[in-house]
Amino acid sequence: MKLLSCLIVWFVILQHSITAQQLGRSASRANHTDTKDIADKPAVKWQFKTGGSVVSSPVVNGRYLFIGSADSCMYALDRNSGQQLWKYKTGGAVNATVACDSTAVFFMSEDAHFYALDMHSGKLLWTFTTIGEHAIDPWDYFLSSAAVEKGIVYTGSTDGHIYALQAGTGKLLWKYRTGGAVHAAPTVVENTLLAGSFDGIFYALNTSNGALRWKFDTMGERYFPLGEVQFHAVVADSSVYFCSRDYNVYALHLRTGKGLWVYHEPGSWTSVPGMAGNRLLVSTFDTHRALAFDAYGNLEWKSPAHLNVFSSIATTNAYGYMGSLGGRLFKMNLRTGESTSIFQTAASKQTEGRFFDSATGELFPDLMARYKNDYIKMYADFLDMGSILSTPWLEDGMLFLGSTDGYVYALQ
Repeated sequence: MKLLSCLIVWFVILQHSITAQQLGRSASRANHTDTKDIADKPAVKWQFKTGGSVVSSPVVNGRYLFIGSADSCMYALDRNSGQQLWKYKTGGAVNATVACDSTAVFFMSEDAHFYALDMHSGKLLWTFTTIGEHAIDPWDYFLSSAAVEKGIVYTGSTDGHIYALQAGTGKLLWKYRTGGAVHAAPTVVENTLLAGSFDGIFYALNTSNGALRWKFDTMGERYFPLGEVQFHAVVADSSVYFCSRDYNVYALHLRTGKGLWVYHEPGSWTSVPGMAGNRLLVSTFDTHRALAFDAYGNLEWKSPAHLNVFSSIATTNAYGYMGSLGGRLFKMNLRTGESTSIFQTAASKQTEGRFFDSATGELFPDLMARYKNDYIKMYADFLDMGSILSTPWLEDGMLFLGSTDGYVYALQ
């Protein structure tokens, strides 16, 4: 009888250990694929309208494309046709990206519930309740996007905890308390969970029990003294890379947390890291660009992005793809950094004239004066351009993304 119980447990674990897909394609968040590139002037193969802004990122698993919306729903679409296969309504905006294994999808909602749904039917399997989920400030668009690895699903929470749950049942295995909201997606590699917090600390935890392996305190900056860590980290070889609101990119040794190098981006938060072979790519906030570094922290190139970037750069062997707050999708040469805008949302075409000078392509120099120095109102209005805040997903020569215009797009 004891043997039978053990076999059942192992069967459940194996069910939830195969074919995991998540933000950045894997639990290590490298965000790289060998698929062929899309054209410089791609066609819209299909578009699907949700009932609210889409800031979460698409995840493709087989025929399914999963994506959340501020209309409180998680959608499963046919990736080839855009047809809705099912949707599940929660009690709050779904501004997190799913993690999915061979049977289920896992995600956080602003209703303070973490959900597990059957991948094929959308049927509720289980929920886990946190103390509460909400944005910290007007530029905090995302809740923590889960990671699933070896039958365990990990997520951060606004309540300051990092949670480890059994993927098959939702049973709490462990939790770790940080000093601030954890909206970064956990990164999992070599039995280590890596995640930063709005307390300005970057944590490395043992995945089996949540024990602290090491932690690193960001430097902080005059206007952002905590050095909040808003987005996920990425791992390559023995190094872990992450960004902070203190304008820095940090490279640490994975096993010890000791510093390897730091890069300071003058006047701007650094946003989200990603990998392209041995090259580290980083998107930025106020400097509106992407940066490329070699393994030693040497800056190789800078690539303009029209407006702020809040997503990771999806890469193939030759090109990187990223969206911007201005509703444009950029394709950049990974060797040179040369980039071009290859797609613009309809909302961006209609409204960017409110913000950008058509003669120069730059933001109006007196834009802040027009808004009477109300940054919050200005950034809220930027979303009217159909901002692309989600990380693009590339699959079989197609590119998928979401937009604040409420659409999910498939480009080819």
